[in-house]
Amino acid sequence: VDVMAALGAAVLAAAAALLLLLLLRSLPLFLHDVRHLPLLRGSAPVQASFLGLVLLAAPLVFGLGPLLALAVALAATWLYLSHAERGALTVALLLVVALPWVAEWTTRQVTWAGTTAETVHELEHGLLDDSAVDELAARSGEAPPAALAAALGRHYKRRGDLAGALRWYERAQQGDERAPELLVNVGNVRFLEGDMEGAKASYLLASDRAGGDLTVQAAAHYDLSKLYLRISDIGKSSAARDRAELEDGAFLRRHGADDDFSANRYLVDVPVPDARLEPLAADPALAEGVREAARARLGGVVPRAAWPWAPLGLLAALWAVALLARRIDPSRPCEKCGRTACLRCEPGGGALCGQCLNVYVKKGAVEPRFRQQKELAVRRRRKLAAWGTRALAVLTGGGAYVLQGAPARALLVFLALAFAAFLVIFGAGALPPTHPSPWATGAKVLLALPLAALVYLLAVRDQLRRITG
Repeated sequence: VDVMAALGAAVLAAAAALLLLLLLRSLPLFLHDVRHLPLLRGSAPVQASFLGLVLLAAPLVFGLGPLLALAVALAATWLYLSHAERGALTVALLLVVALPWVAEWTTRQVTWAGTTAETVHELEHGLLDDSAVDELAARSGEAPPAALAAALGRHYKRRGDLAGALRWYERAQQGDERAPELLVNVGNVRFLEGDMEGAKASYLLASDRAGGDLTVQAAAHYDLSKLYLRISDIGKSSAARDRAELEDGAFLRRHGADDDFSANRYLVDVPVPDARLEPLAADPALAEGVREAARARLGGVVPRAAWPWAPLGLLAALWAVALLARRIDPSRPCEKCGRTACLRCEPGGGALCGQCLNVYVKKGAVEPRFRQQKELAVRRRRKLAAWGTRALAVLTGGGAYVLQGAPARALLVFLALAFAAFLVIFGAGALPPTHPSPWATGAKVLLALPLAALVYLLAVRDQLRRITG
């Protein structure tokens, strides 16, 4: 739970960080193009820019949910991105959309407390007293889950109630008539009742049905060796015992004993296999509730019926708009100075802003001293951009990748750093255990810090090398 909670938070944080950097880079272009919208075409640039900022901030100000905030920022940035940046943001948004289902899957994998599987586990390990077991048996009805009935049978057998044990084993067989471990346990009850033929038949049938389950085969042959010993067939007893040791000697040494003649040690029962507990640990209502809670937290005001179709539809619409980007012809950064280059404001400018068009293209349009000032400003901007890129690499770990045209690397670095950070932030545990360890938080820090430091150093070194190159 802790790992998946940290990973889910890291996905959201990495997607938001990547989108925020791309939005900040594209913000001057977006605010410039807002004034060209039909309803704002005659307004002052300051008013149009203010309305654009209000639109971007509205989902956060009104608490409309993380998804809507990401969607508005993505729509505002989309036209100014490269195909690689659009692809990285698409992957990031798809991961965010998938988080509710990831939360549901995680819940299904870790659900245990309060389920029938936990009850069976407690029965198998003797954690319930007789009165609690009797109450549980009364509530179970005539058709309990096979694993629960088998565990109740083992409990009553350990208490010496052989008739009650056999009754519960028969109910377990009704739910899972081919379970080989039940045949071993039924054979043990018949052995203790003195029915040697019935016990022998159960052991042999269990061995035939066990297939590749060596534990069941070992228990069947071990108990069969005790049966042969009881009827004084020493040769068959030795052969069965040797076979059992080869199949699963470690299990027999844990649960059996040759010098202890008590019924619960002389014969070996087979506990309920873990594979039969997994279906009983499922709690569909809880898993669906966790998924819905995650969806509501991410989606905010987005209706439940619109998830995930609304975000997927938005992505499809944005990719359709990307195909029309040339016809829309949005603003772009000037190739020389980085200011906004807009064909609507300067029809002949192309990739240059109005100033650079006059300085570099229109000969004699400006005085030489203004041209010199412009060239100095361009050089100064390039130096500031290089230092700003270095600072961004050092401060964020992967932010410079965004300016270097490697958005996928930026997303991966943000994801790794955020994952390590949330492991530490969630140090107490997203779902604290019943008996927490005082070393758990320290162990997470020892795991997370070297991971984060390694990723950070490698990423910063790579980004600085790119700047130098």
